[in-house]
Amino acid sequence: MELTELKDKIITSFKGNRSDLADILQIIEKDNAVFPFNEYELLINSLIEKKGLTYAKYLEIRQEYINNNPNLWVFEISAPRGFGESFAQTYLSGMCKELQKPSKKFDSNYNGEYDFWLDGIKIEVKASRVVDSKSDEPLYRKALSTHTKRPFLMNFQQLKPQCCDVFVWLAVFRDEIIIWIMSSNEVLLHPDYSKGQHRGNKGNEGQLHIRETNIGTLDKYKFTGKNLKTAIQKAAKRNIN
Repeated sequence: MELTELKDKIITSFKGNRSDLADILQIIEKDNAVFPFNEYELLINSLIEKKGLTYAKYLEIRQEYINNNPNLWVFEISAPRGFGESFAQTYLSGMCKELQKPSKKFDSNYNGEYDFWLDGIKIEVKASRVVDSKSDEPLYRKALSTHTKRPFLMNFQQLKPQCCDVFVWLAVFRDEIIIWIMSSNEVLLHPDYSKGQHRGNKGNEGQLHIRETNIGTLDKYKFTGKNLKTAIQKAAKRNIN
C-alpha cells in the first residue's frame, strides 16, 4: 500500500455525510501542511471529528499500512553512510554471521577496497532505495513498492570489479528487500555496465543504472534461499569458471 492507496483507503472508510467529506477534502487540498503536521493527520482527525471514521477503524488502517510497508523507516535514514554501512552491511551481517570485516590480518594488500571477507572471498556491498524518479518529495514520501508501475532509478556506482570477487546488491522497496549476488565478472560483462564513472579515472570505477526497464536482467542473480554464505560461494566460483 503506497501513499495514494492509503489516502484512498482512508477516504473510502468514511461512513458519514458526503457533503462533510467533500468539505474536508477541500480543506485538505488548500492546507499548507508543515512537519510534523501533515495532510494525513488532518484528514484522519477531521473524519473522526465528523463521526464518519471510528478510532478503531483508524487503528485497523494504521496497522495494515505498517504491515504492508515494513521497510519505510529505512527511507528516513538521511546520511548516505548511515544507509550504506549502518543499515545494508548490518542487515547482511545478520543474515550471515560468517561475514567478517576485512583487514590486513586476512588480506595483506587490503586498503578499504571492499566491505566483507568470507573464507578468502572479497565482497563489495552496494545498496539503493527504490523511489519515484519523477518526484521531488522526500524519500519516505516517494518510496515505491515491488508492484509499482512508477519509473525509478537505482544507481550502483563506484564499482570496482577488479577489487573484489563478489558483489552483493540490495534494493530496498517499501515492502520488500531484494538481494542480488553477482560475481565481479558478471558485473563487468553486464550490458548496462558503464566503465569510467568519473572523468579522468581511467576506467578504475564504473556504474550500473537499474531502472524499471532493465531490472529483469538481474533476475537470475536474485537471492531466494536462506543460506547467504552458500550463495556468495557459488557466485565466487562463477568468477573463476
